[in-house]
Amino acid sequence: MHDIQMAAIYPDSKTFVDKKLKYTEAEILNKYEDLKRSFTKDENMHHLLTNFVDENFEDGDELEMWVPPDFTSHPSIADRIVDPEYKQWALDLNEVWKTLARKIKDDVKNRPELYSLIWVPNGFCIPGGRFRELYYWDTYWIVNGLLLCDMKQTARGVIENIMSMVNRFGFMPNGNRVYYLNRSQPPLLILMVFNYFQMTKDFSFIMNNIETLTTEFEFWMTNRMVKFEKDGKSYYMSRYYVPSQGPRPESYREDYEIAHDLEHPEHRDSFYENIKSAAESGWDFSSRWFIKDGGSHGSLRDVNAPGIIPVDLNSFLHANALALSTWWIRLGNEEKSRRYRDIANEFLRGLQEVLWHEEAGTWYDWDIINNKHREYFYVSNITPLWTGSYTMSKKHVAAKTIQYLIDSKIIEDDYSIKYNGTPSSMQASKEQWDYPNAWPPLQAFIIQGLDRTNQRLAQIIAFRLAQVWLGTNYKGYDHYQMMFEKYNTLQSGETGNGGEYLPQTGFGWTNGVVLEFLDRWGKQIRHVNPDCLTTDDYSCPFDRIKEYFNGIWVKEKIV
Repeated sequence: MHDIQMAAIYPDSKTFVDKKLKYTEAEILNKYEDLKRSFTKDENMHHLLTNFVDENFEDGDELEMWVPPDFTSHPSIADRIVDPEYKQWALDLNEVWKTLARKIKDDVKNRPELYSLIWVPNGFCIPGGRFRELYYWDTYWIVNGLLLCDMKQTARGVIENIMSMVNRFGFMPNGNRVYYLNRSQPPLLILMVFNYFQMTKDFSFIMNNIETLTTEFEFWMTNRMVKFEKDGKSYYMSRYYVPSQGPRPESYREDYEIAHDLEHPEHRDSFYENIKSAAESGWDFSSRWFIKDGGSHGSLRDVNAPGIIPVDLNSFLHANALALSTWWIRLGNEEKSRRYRDIANEFLRGLQEVLWHEEAGTWYDWDIINNKHREYFYVSNITPLWTGSYTMSKKHVAAKTIQYLIDSKIIEDDYSIKYNGTPSSMQASKEQWDYPNAWPPLQAFIIQGLDRTNQRLAQIIAFRLAQVWLGTNYKGYDHYQMMFEKYNTLQSGETGNGGEYLPQTGFGWTNGVVLEFLDRWGKQIRHVNPDCLTTDDYSCPFDRIKEYFNGIWVKEKIV
């Protein structure tokens, strides 16, 4: 793998590790040893390696197109959308599920040693583009989208795929590839099941799988917790941490080239650990994980995710623990219910006492290397609104968050919207999880988080942010007939850029978030050119202030 990846036979390192073996591993390794022994300096090594790969590997072709058995061409969500363009868009996105739906071929189950893909029993939806696997946190929004499109059986099967991985490996990996087995992704399985239950009221599904859900949670409690002190008090909170050696196989060349520039071998091992830990966060990559001279500037060589206590991860685990506590008491196990209630309370204490910054009016990641808040804007700072992980009144936290968004230049002081989606950060690092890129999951955190406070002004701002996000997504779809993995907040309808790979289309979680917003505001929201929503040009053919909210046409700015 080292020789082939470093020869850059493929522009994307993921291409090689996704291939299928034509022969057994032992046979291929023996043939490669023969090739190395016969190699002379006069020969073109790149040519020899290319031929060797062609002779011994082939495109995996592990997946087959699959139509979900409960697919319907007119899901009920369409009847909850008033705007004719958005109604048709929802119907189009429903059709996209068929283009993303896959099932793994039986050969992968029968001859797993030839594939890097790990077999799961049910059909699922891939995210799109280069991502041809079942991914962990992508699946949360894919499942929500399937549920909103009335595919409850399919959504359940997708969740069962993830639980099959937990039963097999003790946790859900980043995705169902063997090279992902040393790391996970944001733990959203329990919240997927919670949403499934909310839609179906099928508590037997929880009852039958409660041990698996508990196993997934305990993986994080056993392997991703760290003790530290702040202001003389001890805390036990979670972090992203992948203790392993060597580059990521799917990004081998990229990782190796950075590590090779580091002077000491121990620094290289540390880099590999840090880069995989940042990949586990789902934010691969961002200045959020840079620690250099106590700040967040730097490059990938400055990534140190294990040195950071993340707001979002601890919020997810708080919500997971609460759900487990509720389910275990319903199942009659008071001891386990109390255990997970106590764990939830400990996460809540850490979120409030360590991560909350009253003066700034938000939560900040905590740097355990330099013992301080990381006082930079990241949308993840607002995740506790989404999970309900706070002890303050909704009125207080909503007011503080709104002022924080104004202070961070995300919205204007008259509550008008500045960007075509909320940027992941305000730092232009050229990494894909930084400015000016906006990602669908993060829009869900901020928009649904504000909405869930049930405070009128916060809900109006959430509505406007949703209107802008839907506008820029629809513009891109209308122009390109594509949904993007991420968007450029400075150019409505355009894909985001940066990072390790080319922009991807499809796209599972983008479609899911759009459907969530249309389901929430479909009776109120109207299609408006996004350029009219992020400008103060009142000569725009669409009146950007005219918004239908709670049955009232709002024609003036709300102060």
